Amino acid sequence: MKLPVWLWMIFLTAATWACDPAPSRMEILLDESEPERLLRYYFGAYAGSEGGDPFDAGLLSEEGGRFYVYPDVLEARHPGMGERLRQEASGKKMDFEGMESFLMATWNKVRVFPQTLDALREVHPYREESWLRFDVHGPMTTARRRVYVAEDAIRAALAGYAARGERLLYPVGSAIVGEHVLEGQHVETTAMIRRTDGFWDFVTYDEEGRLTTRTLAIPRSLASPTQCVGCHFGSKQFEPERSFPGHSAPGPDGPRAYYLDDAARDEVVTARFDEHRKRSDTVLGIYITAYVSQLRAKRPRTEEDAWLLQQLGL
Repeated sequence: MKLPVWLWMIFLTAATWACDPAPSRMEILLDESEPERLLRYYFGAYAGSEGGDPFDAGLLSEEGGRFYVYPDVLEARHPGMGERLRQEASGKKMDFEGMESFLMATWNKVRVFPQTLDALREVHPYREESWLRFDVHGPMTTARRRVYVAEDAIRAALAGYAARGERLLYPVGSAIVGEHVLEGQHVETTAMIRRTDGFWDFVTYDEEGRLTTRTLAIPRSLASPTQCVGCHFGSKQFEPERSFPGHSAPGPDGPRAYYLDDAARDEVVTARFDEHRKRSDTVLGIYITAYVSQLRAKRPRTEEDAWLLQQLGL
């Protein structure tokens, strides 16, 4: 007996559901100017403990400018997370809100961050003399930030400046740490840690030194990492860096200032690196600019300092 076409369609649909109860891949819908860069950053974090290429790892694919994520591959690497990804999707589509919800729920579980602030200090002893300290008031918080950068990391970035096309790139494993102080009290700590894939992880610790996924709501709470990476990947200029080496006016939420002496405000060095605008390593601060400015003003100089300035043409 010949079955009608509509009945064959029912049989085929049922068979498809039985063989593929969940989508093997989902399209990611991002209304962003650089979707591939963002996806490499986010899913690179799930491709390896120090970051990796999510396309090579099979987590992502691209076809004709459209991007797809594979929950089964994610599940094999991180049990439970593939299913969580599906829960945040709408069928075979994943929008940014769903992806952000997934990232916020799983990011700190899959990354290999120190779980407490004490543990972070064991790996990155930022209060030691070999670390530079810069105090700054910026737009992300009304707290005064005490920013620490290892001198070795700065000098490594400077040593490779010419060979890397005049780009300031920090070595893998570098950390930039900010202690947030409000009314004389330490309220939280944020850090950037450079991955092997060239991106930075953004890490936040609360007042008690516990790993968390949001900064304080002063003046607004920010999600870590999804609202951190937006500013770092963008091209918008911020104060007080935009006015450096001059001084910027206060913003709507308070001061915008680097608390540095004149020796750190060298106009020649600032113009030479153009650090904040170029943002070679997605770092928003002018830490290397201030460091080299201080080297130029230093008398007497060590042989190593003199050699470094000579290599930089300064």
